[in-house]
Amino acid sequence: MYNSCHKETMNNQAPARPVVLGKYDITLGGKTISYTLKSSFKAKLIWLDIRSKTGLTVTIPRYYNITKLPDYLRSNSAWILRNITKYCSQTSEPPVTGIRPANTVSYLGKCLKVMQKRNGRGLNVVKLHQNSLIVSLNTSGTDFSSHDLETWMRAQAVKIIKEKVKRFSKQVGVAYNRVVIRDQKSRWGSCSCLKNLNFNWRLIMAPEPVLDYVVIHELCHLKEMSHSKKFWDLVARYCPQWHERRDWLDNHNLELKLPLLTNDRGIGPSVTQTR
Repeated sequence: MYNSCHKETMNNQAPARPVVLGKYDITLGGKTISYTLKSSFKAKLIWLDIRSKTGLTVTIPRYYNITKLPDYLRSNSAWILRNITKYCSQTSEPPVTGIRPANTVSYLGKCLKVMQKRNGRGLNVVKLHQNSLIVSLNTSGTDFSSHDLETWMRAQAVKIIKEKVKRFSKQVGVAYNRVVIRDQKSRWGSCSCLKNLNFNWRLIMAPEPVLDYVVIHELCHLKEMSHSKKFWDLVARYCPQWHERRDWLDNHNLELKLPLLTNDRGIGPSVTQTR
């Protein structure tokens, strides 16, 4: 889920986007669930993604034996039903065009209230103050948009994650090449055979110990590329609570979103994998 050792080349033969195979129904817990089935050359695991507008999307690896899919979905029925109930019941809500004073956002696991005020300057300024995110607005009357919030969150992710990589790399005793913060759709982190590290910017919304775990996880892959016992022993050496922190991500991944985004990207990654 967090690692992908890959050659940084492009395969011009494979389609860049998943291919839609069709729409299907399955009965889970006595309820009929409709889902969109996609196939992807890039997928190594089955991806389960739930969004308020599109419902459940199941993405399978290109050569996956599709006859096994119903059993897989039934084995994950509790997760599917819980999150469909949670997110797809909100489709009747009107779209939000910007941030209102009473809105909140998760930052390093803390719930911050977003507050706005006019500053008489030419630029919007964002500052953290205790349990609030203070947005000083310019005089032009332009509101602080959801896009502005995402830009600020991404910038914080770049700063904090790079600092953590630098610190934990010394503890683990590994050298790395580049650190890139992305809007990854199916991973929280990954590393390449060239020692490049990629992290999902939405990790800035998770509790800090969870973020630490993902950073340590990827750094340990620079010593052990597979998910072998030796790898997990290495992770446990630097993050003894890795089980709990991984479980937190599995159970709360859909909560790591910006609820005020006007588009559907605010749902964030929602990956389930076979272990």
